[in-house]
Amino acid sequence: MNKYLKQLLEALAEKNQAMQAALTKAAGAGTTPDEATEQEIQQLEKEIAAIEVNIKRAEKQVAEIEKAAKTATPVQGQTTEQALKSTDSNANTPHIQIVDNLGKGIGFAQYVRAKMLASHEIRAGNHLTVEQAAKQLGYGENVIQYVQKATLGTTTDANFAAPLVQTDTYKGDFLELLRNAVIFDRLSGYRAVPFNVKINGQTSGGTAGWVGEAKAKPLTNPAFGSVEIKEHKLAAITVYTEELLRRADPSVDNLVLQDLIAATKELIDTTFLGNTAQTDTTPAGVFNGVTAIKSSGTTGAAYEADLLALITKFVEANLSTDNSYWLMSETRAMQLALIRDALGNQYFSGVALNGGSRTLLGIPVITSQSVGDKIGLIKMSELLVAQDGGVQVAYSDQATLVDGTVTHNLWQENKFAIRVEKFITWAKRRPIASGYIDYTTA
Repeated sequence: MNKYLKQLLEALAEKNQAMQAALTKAAGAGTTPDEATEQEIQQLEKEIAAIEVNIKRAEKQVAEIEKAAKTATPVQGQTTEQALKSTDSNANTPHIQIVDNLGKGIGFAQYVRAKMLASHEIRAGNHLTVEQAAKQLGYGENVIQYVQKATLGTTTDANFAAPLVQTDTYKGDFLELLRNAVIFDRLSGYRAVPFNVKINGQTSGGTAGWVGEAKAKPLTNPAFGSVEIKEHKLAAITVYTEELLRRADPSVDNLVLQDLIAATKELIDTTFLGNTAQTDTTPAGVFNGVTAIKSSGTTGAAYEADLLALITKFVEANLSTDNSYWLMSETRAMQLALIRDALGNQYFSGVALNGGSRTLLGIPVITSQSVGDKIGLIKMSELLVAQDGGVQVAYSDQATLVDGTVTHNLWQENKFAIRVEKFITWAKRRPIASGYIDYTTA
């Protein structure tokens, strides 16, 4: 910059000398400048003015550079990125960051509780929005924004609908926990289909044979059928006292979450693992239309014979065991893991492992106490499933609930009920898509 300033000063001196020469020429003649000299003088005046402006700019920059040299801190780091970061005055300044540390699914349970409390207060004649209920219960900002999704909008609020773009994380967390708990959703490989359709399929194969010259060709006679996929909705109801509802206690949130999962899980598992036929309100159990194999005993050899008999039924129906699962109770799996042969070795070594890594004869094992006294085998590619992937929640403190022979009047007993609903149904393409061994009398 100093070199540039020096060049400007030298140029200014040259222009001033040229100006002096032009004026001296006119003064020597004792006249005013002629037309050519006047144009030269005017041009010199413009150039001098421009040079003087740039000199002031350059002098200012030189002063700033000298000032910075005295007060600046050298950049740090070995790379350009590190150097730039070292020049950021805010880089090392502590920032307060709010982190949502709620357990998975707790946010959804808090949302449910806030809606329950608001609904109860409105029925009691007290105006309380869901957002106000969430604040009253001491919930965090993320939960409050979540409940705002149900708030009516206004054209005068520039921020209206901002919470609507927030990902529905809390409901997704609840559904993830539900999927991990339900045996049905731990089975992968089923065929997704829409509701209220009929799926055509071949129920038995045709015949084929080698044909000699001028001989009759074999007659093929495959059988076809259709499977109807209805629209079924499950509803699970849990009941709480109003006193429990009002408590701003994190343990209550967890209680609500676990109750919602348990109520839905029990109904899905019981129906899925049953053998009842499909109705207008209930999907068929996965073992419907299946003739059970009677257990021959509980020794290692007996278990092995029964398991091979069940696999043979699949093979004879031209079904491989690819994409198949064993279904059994946790108790049954541990019994199999404890069986030893004559040398003390595990008879079924793969069953001894925990979690989703269990296998039996090379086929994955899924355990749930809902399976009961049976070992089932299901081929998932033969299972048709329709579901909407969401969950609906409703509330009441006015209903009368009937639990077997016992009737509960919620208003009279100061209780509140939550109803969870989910649209889901399933059907097998062929009855042989599943089978089981019955250990009821074993």
